[in-house]
Order: sequence, then C-alpha cells, then structure tokens
Amino acid sequence: MDSKTHKFTPSILKAYDIRGVFGKDFNNVDAFFMGKAYGTFLRNLNKKSCVVGRDGRVSSEELQKHFMDGLITTGVSAIDIGMVMSPCMYWSVWHLNGDAGMIITASHNPGEYNGFKMLTKENPVWGDDIQQLGKIAESGNFAIGNAKITKANVREDYIKYVLSFLKINSKSKTLNIVFDTGNGVVGDIIKDVIIKNIPGTHKFLYEEVDGRFPNHLADPSLEKEMQDLKKAVLEGKFDFGISYDGDGDRLGFIDKEGYIYFGDEILDILMRPFLKQNPGEKVLFEISSSQVLVDDIEKFGGVPVMWKPGHSAFKSKMKEDNIKIGGETSCHIYYGENHNFDDSLVATMKMINFLANGSDTLESIRKTFPKTYLTKKIKIKTPDDVIKYKAPDNIADRMKLKGRKIIQIDGARVYVNKSDWWLIRSSNTEPAMTARAEAMTQEGLEICKKELIEQLKLEGFDISFE
Repeated sequence: MDSKTHKFTPSILKAYDIRGVFGKDFNNVDAFFMGKAYGTFLRNLNKKSCVVGRDGRVSSEELQKHFMDGLITTGVSAIDIGMVMSPCMYWSVWHLNGDAGMIITASHNPGEYNGFKMLTKENPVWGDDIQQLGKIAESGNFAIGNAKITKANVREDYIKYVLSFLKINSKSKTLNIVFDTGNGVVGDIIKDVIIKNIPGTHKFLYEEVDGRFPNHLADPSLEKEMQDLKKAVLEGKFDFGISYDGDGDRLGFIDKEGYIYFGDEILDILMRPFLKQNPGEKVLFEISSSQVLVDDIEKFGGVPVMWKPGHSAFKSKMKEDNIKIGGETSCHIYYGENHNFDDSLVATMKMINFLANGSDTLESIRKTFPKTYLTKKIKIKTPDDVIKYKAPDNIADRMKLKGRKIIQIDGARVYVNKSDWWLIRSSNTEPAMTARAEAMTQEGLEICKKELIEQLKLEGFDISFE
C-alpha cells in the first residue's frame, strides 16, 4: 500500500457514490487509497475530521479499517462510529461536530456489492467531486499528515433523536405494525425504537443483521422483495407494514389490504400533514413521479417542484431552494428539519404521527387517489454513455417541433395532454436509458406507449412494454 499513485476501476466512480462488487471491482487496497484521496479532498477544503461508519455487509468492517488507515495519513482524523444506518452517519456529522462523513455501504444491492457514500457538513459529495477523487489518486498528490482514529458510540443518542420526531399521546390510536428490516442495519435498533415507545402489537421480520441478505434483498422499491411483509400483514391482520432498505435511508409501506405503495404515493401521503402545518411550502419530487402527486400537492396548498432523481441531487436542491420536504419514487423521503437527510426511521415516525392522530388509514387515503394507468420502468441498454444522453435530447427536439409541453430537468418528460405523459432519461450509473409512461385511461396509455416506441425507434432502439 505504499504505491505513490493508484487507479480505481472507472465503473465504480458513479454519480452519487462509489460502488461495485467487492473482490472484483475493488478491494482493500482501493479502500486505503480511497481514504487517502478523500482525505486530500477534505484537506483542500480545510477540513480535518471525518465521521466513518459501515453497514452490515460481510466486507464492510475490513473496508472501513483500510479506508481509515488511508484517511489518517493525510492529516484528517477518523471518528469510528461502527455499524450504523447511513442516516445515522449523516446525523453523527452534526452530533459529533465533524467536518465530513463517510459510510461503507452498497445500500440495497446484493451482498457481494459494497461501496462508499460521502458528504461534508455542508454538502453531499457527488458528481464531479467523485470523479475528482479518482484524479487525486491517479496523480499521487496526496496530502500528508499524522492524524488518529477515535471511537464514538452514538447509538443511544441517535435513538433519542429519532424518537424526538414521534408525537403521540394517550389519545392517539393504537397501531399494529409489521416491520421488515430485511437483515439490513435498521434491524440493529428497530426494536429499541419501537417496542417501548409505540403502543400496539408489532411483529419484526429479519431483524438480525446479515450482510448476505439470506431472506430477500432489502429493497422496498421492488414488489418481489415485499412479499414476506405482505404475507405477514395479511395473515396477522395488522394495520400496515413497513420495510427498510439495506442501509436505512429508504422505506416502503403495505396497507392492511396488501397494497404496496410507490415512493411518490408515500410522499403524497406524508406531504398532507406537512402542508397542513406549513401551507404554501414547496414539495420536491422527481421527474418520474405520477401526475397525481403533482396535482395533489397543489390541491393541498403546496408548490410542486420537479427535480432530477438521486439522493445527492435532492439534498443539494433542498438546501439551495430552502425546500422542507421531498421524496423519490425509489422511496427516499427527505425532511428539511432533519438537515435535508433521507432517514427511514424519521419518516416512520412521521407516518405513525399522521395515522395515530387522525381518522385516516393508508387504504382510505389510497382510495382517494385517481386511478391511473402506468407502465413499469423499462431499461434500455446503450452502446456508450454518449448515446444515452444524446437520444433523449434528440427526442425532445423533435417533440418541441410538434408543440408539446416538455420538461427537460433530466431527460425528457413529454406531455401528450394535461395529464398523460411519457419519459425517457439516461441512467446515472450505467450506459442505459429508462422509459415509462402514465395516463388517466388505458387508451391514453396506449397512445403514450406508441409515441415513445416510435421516438426510440428513430434513435435506433426497439423496445416493448410487454
């Protein structure tokens, strides 16, 4: 590990984090040099301390050790907070008065994956910053220093922080809930958060932390990974169920009738109590969200703000525009009062507050949603990264000539009429595009699909929604 320069496999340097298959795309030597590169990056910003955590994956502990070993050679001290949720690491930067933070995690990916997610106290580290880490390592121009590793136990203080968002009393309804942590790190603290603090009969699935994810992937945005939770809710006649992803920054819901909620539907529910208390505020959502959400934000007195997906892009936008609530279809929920972080347990407290202190249930709210017809997201592989950006731009140019309303925040969201639309956008993580469409009628959806298929064909891509 005494090499003066180092080259990372380019594919691991993604838009919002660093991620790949451990032992194939990167290893412990890469982790050491990632520590040196990130430490140099921080020193260039006059920062001298970094909170460092890890998730429960098999490779996470050794990666954390090597990362910290590299970090301290640059003069940046490491504050080791051990195995925690990503949102706990974010919060710990503030709680421990650190200058920056980093967590070893690959979120919802299978167990063989791992990676690095970073932020400074002021901003997420993403985009060009991540590419800069690769350039620093290749140059070998590392900062030099002699810092130390210290340990901090933040568990109890973090639990208290999460519970500070809980607002129930003796008049609140009792809720019976199933919690599926999918063997991710949320399982390490979920019982301590719930059992003594939220009245009701509760059931816990897969709370043992196991980075191999032996039961199912911890991804609440995928219906197939929610089936055990669905079965438990229906068989036990619980009020609803909540699932969590591998590092605890996302959550999903299933109601007592077995309906699985999309991320934009979760935001549609949580923005209601927020706007009741904060009328006229902005609500941030991403470009593939349902038009129902857009209309409901306006209906409940808010200002809809559409943006590109990705946790780093969202946190930056919330800070820039002083937006106090936001959410993605991938089930991230953000609150300004939580430093703009996406914390699944904070969102859990917010949902429990809403349902325990009112007459609504998840299913009663859902049944007020207008029926829409929606395709699944379709992935379209491209020969290279150039084409994945060029094709949506070309399509947008053609649709503009037809006088269509087009939103080009990220790719092209093309409206057929006021409510029906289709989307084509480039992937942030691979040479690929994604497409989807939504309409108020089946006939309208077929029109959207036909248009989208025709436009992609002009770019040399044949797709099917079957």
